[in-house]
Amino acid sequence: MKTLVVAAVMALAAAPALANEAPNSARVDVVFCIDRSGSMQQVIDTAKQKVWGIVNQIAKSKPVPVLRIGLIGYGSADIEFKFFPLSDDLDKVYESLMTFRTDMGGDEWVGAAAKKAADEMLWAQEKGALKIIFMVGNETAAQGRPELLYTKTVPEIIRKDIVVNAIYCGNPNPEELRTWKEVASLADGQFTTIDLSGGAITIETPMDKDLIELNKKLNGTYVPFGREGEKGKDNQALQDKNSVANGGAPTLAARASAKAGVCYDNKGWDLVDACKQKEFKLESVKVEELSKEMQAMTLEQRKAHVEKMQKDREAVQKQVVESSKKRDEYIANEVKTRGLTQDKAFDEAVRKAIREQGGRKGFTYQD
Repeated sequence: MKTLVVAAVMALAAAPALANEAPNSARVDVVFCIDRSGSMQQVIDTAKQKVWGIVNQIAKSKPVPVLRIGLIGYGSADIEFKFFPLSDDLDKVYESLMTFRTDMGGDEWVGAAAKKAADEMLWAQEKGALKIIFMVGNETAAQGRPELLYTKTVPEIIRKDIVVNAIYCGNPNPEELRTWKEVASLADGQFTTIDLSGGAITIETPMDKDLIELNKKLNGTYVPFGREGEKGKDNQALQDKNSVANGGAPTLAARASAKAGVCYDNKGWDLVDACKQKEFKLESVKVEELSKEMQAMTLEQRKAHVEKMQKDREAVQKQVVESSKKRDEYIANEVKTRGLTQDKAFDEAVRKAIREQGGRKGFTYQD
């Protein structure tokens, strides 16, 4: 019996993580609160390069994750925040991340930003949901009015079953480090120091070109509908371009991997993803909300068209999964061969925290 259980677990771990895979799924809500004051540009740029790699790790977890990401830019005391709510539309999340730049004053009220994230994001309420805040910044975390200091706000957050991690960016200063360590310790989180450069390690691979071509094929399987249809499809293409602009081929290759994973879901504007939802009925879509091509079809032809696009997508996704695995192996080997270290990298700090904190909630992660 034990042998059968082990074999079943191994088979499950080896299965490719194709989109919308889930009967057994669990909520994962991640909010990044990023300091947008003057010294943080390279860290922000690294986030733009590496967010797809972070998504890829989450997508490999079991149970199947339903991922939402929220963003808060802080750095102007409690006067102004750049607030983007939790969303499972990862193209919209990336579009929002593209607006992040060093355009705020320099009053980094960490406690106020953490409170805003905890109070105003619409967090998952399901039992067992993984809820994480990443506070990312530099200088001392002990800024703000007494009622908004992290020593007051962060202990309230952990009572909501939300973990707070602290990522300190820059040259270590003993007093500043103490405050950031305390931010994490007050909410069961991890503390990490990273380079002010963001610490990104970017390696081009022979697989990048193949993944970029497969990404184009994936895009061709999307069937827009409704008021958001064409806008969603256009934004998908735009975020491909933004990925290239923020890291070149390696970033787009990582995005292609994410688009083949369980976390990339466009049910709000794509008929293939929408039709996978139990409550969705293709016949309920108004003719005028369909593309001109589909408007000319009968209902049966429309169903056949969507089914064909689904099968085409799954075939491409399988190729992406295979190529991505080779890419990951190539990168791991290059990191080892070159003697590179990722212990001061933004993305590694995030991945490490998610692995550890997800484990507490019963998630397991493939390497």
